[in-house]
Amino acid sequence: MATRRLMTVAFAAPVCGLSTRFTKRMSASPIVLAPMGGCAGGRLAAAVSVAGGIGLIGSGGESLDYLRKEWGIATSHPHSRERLGFGLNIGQLDDYPAGTLELLLAELGAHHVYLSFGNCAPYAAAVLQAGAALYSNCGDSAGAVAHARAGVTCIVAQGSDAGGHTHAGASIFALVPQARAALDAAGFAETLLVAAGGVCDGRGLAAALVLGADAVVLGTAFAAAEESSYTDMQKQALVETACGAAGTTIGTYIDAVRGIDNHSSGLPGRCISNESTRLEGEWIHADAATRKSIMAKHSAGVVAAGGEGLQWGATWASAACGLVTHVKPAAEIIDLVLADAARVLKTSASLTL
Repeated sequence: MATRRLMTVAFAAPVCGLSTRFTKRMSASPIVLAPMGGCAGGRLAAAVSVAGGIGLIGSGGESLDYLRKEWGIATSHPHSRERLGFGLNIGQLDDYPAGTLELLLAELGAHHVYLSFGNCAPYAAAVLQAGAALYSNCGDSAGAVAHARAGVTCIVAQGSDAGGHTHAGASIFALVPQARAALDAAGFAETLLVAAGGVCDGRGLAAALVLGADAVVLGTAFAAAEESSYTDMQKQALVETACGAAGTTIGTYIDAVRGIDNHSSGLPGRCISNESTRLEGEWIHADAATRKSIMAKHSAGVVAAGGEGLQWGATWASAACGLVTHVKPAAEIIDLVLADAARVLKTSASLTL
């Protein structure tokens, strides 16, 4: 069976415009970069922003100094900051001294802030008063309505197909229409809804829009971008995984084997299946001493392989990662997704009688 090779391709896709409530209000394409810690750094956020999407620097699991450094990288690129922002895990924010978010907003001047995994209500006013659009994710309809009541600008319905840490209850195919219906019924028909989890191409964008979303979050597709902070080995892992349904796994084990007992999201994570994840069977019923040995085996495997990737370690990836076949610049990914979505929507229109 032929293996797909890691390569950088140059493809001149036509720039294609799609009009949604999100594009009109944000003056951007309906594509948001997932603020993935260890992946969505300043270079990638800037590239997405320059290309017309919303570029968010991910700082989950990272320090505020890291965020400031990556923000400096992003803003060093000559472009407007109106589509640039950052993401923080609410669990991390809860541990910082009171007023940290306000100081950060004043210092960075971000136009978009994504607060992940938790109750964003205590922080919503600070973000909105700073003039930024507020994003926050949820995994069910009740969470969507709670976010709307807190004043969230863009509610992110994050499904179980997402890469990295995610809500495991349902895919966006089931979640997005239910969240949209719940928001409408609760009097939040004008609140924007963004779909996240398993969207890797234009077909995914088109489907999300039809299901009731105003935009999508792309994570795994951008993880393989030239500008991503993922290592070449991790990008290779994404490219060589032919089907994410069979080639990824979700759970809390991959955090535990890396010494993370309680991730700040409080949620399971989806990553590419490899030798590290296949040790889970031994881990489940192991005592403390055996688990320590499994952790050592995992760490040794990562070192021997030269880093995390297809063989060992954690490479976060969505269940749709089989659609990632090449490494491309972020701008080309956006152009391809938009053009493909427009084509699919146009073709779908012919299905009506």
